[in-house]
Amino acid sequence: MIRGTILIAATLGMIMTAAVSSAAAGKKPDGRTVPYTKIRMSEYQNFLQNWDEKKDPLLYALVSTPAAYRALFHPAPTMPSRRPFAPDESLYEKEQILVAARVMPHPKNVEEVFEIEKIIEKRGSLSLYYKFNNPEPSAEWQGKIYLAVRIPRRSYQKIFFFENGKPVGELNVAAGQWSVPALDPSTGKTGD
Repeated sequence: MIRGTILIAATLGMIMTAAVSSAAAGKKPDGRTVPYTKIRMSEYQNFLQNWDEKKDPLLYALVSTPAAYRALFHPAPTMPSRRPFAPDESLYEKEQILVAARVMPHPKNVEEVFEIEKIIEKRGSLSLYYKFNNPEPSAEWQGKIYLAVRIPRRSYQKIFFFENGKPVGELNVAAGQWSVPALDPSTGKTGD
């Protein structure tokens, strides 16, 4: 019996030593990975609203309501396309959409401009990590290229955006901020 107790104590001691060693080495858990679904730019028949890209080179937002989606995206009715202009309103019952966008010379493949690395939830905050692959322009005209990602609906205090490993934006959702530049969901106009 004493031998079994000593064996258990030794095993627990090794586990505790490993945990302390990991903490001392600076290894902290990264938080919880959040599942997501990327929305292709061609999924809906719409376009991103204009903003002053000189003042705000990156537009970013957390879209949690149909009104916020309408403030950010405008329908682009063309014939004969049958794509919807926006997600079904029922999407917002269980999900919300993260958006990051830039104005640039229009590239050949818009889907390769932004590449999701990971989305992490930690202590009431959310962090979106993505790569921005600055493309070779394939057209003379400027376009609004965006990353849109569906995530589970949860309340967050803050949302952080990281581009190529560097922080590029922060939304204080707890204070009611849902977009940069600030947009009014009822009019779709910037708050400037």
